[in-house]
Amino acid sequence: MRLAVAAAAVLTCARAEAQRVPGWEVRVADRIEVPAGTQGAIPISIAVDRGLTVSKDATVIVDLAADPGVVLRRKRLGRADAVDPEADAPRFAAPVRADAQAEGDHTLKIRVRFWLCGTRSCKPIDVRRTAVVAVGPAPPAP
Repeated sequence: MRLAVAAAAVLTCARAEAQRVPGWEVRVADRIEVPAGTQGAIPISIAVDRGLTVSKDATVIVDLAADPGVVLRRKRLGRADAVDPEADAPRFAAPVRADAQAEGDHTLKIRVRFWLCGTRSCKPIDVRRTAVVAVGPAPPAP
């Protein structure tokens, strides 16, 4: 009986360990709505647990690729383009513009690369996400 209880405890701990969050997360809005012919921004942020930081010595790279109908001012962003470049976990507001004749849903592919650092070492992180840019009807003329 004791062996069965011990085995169950080990399996429970192993499952909990497998489900643990890695200590960081890249957050991207699943969907943004932009009226045709106007500009919007998609929020991208890197969140880290206490005791971890995004390296300030290494680059942070955010690559963007959009379907036709969505225009990107810049296809690559770096730490200098962050809302607060000196933050331990940078966040971005990547500008997107919807073509005037492109109503509908368009896919935006996002790749984020950075170095995550603990107290003694750093490791590279490479994450891919997708978002939908929903282009709605153009706003009425004033």
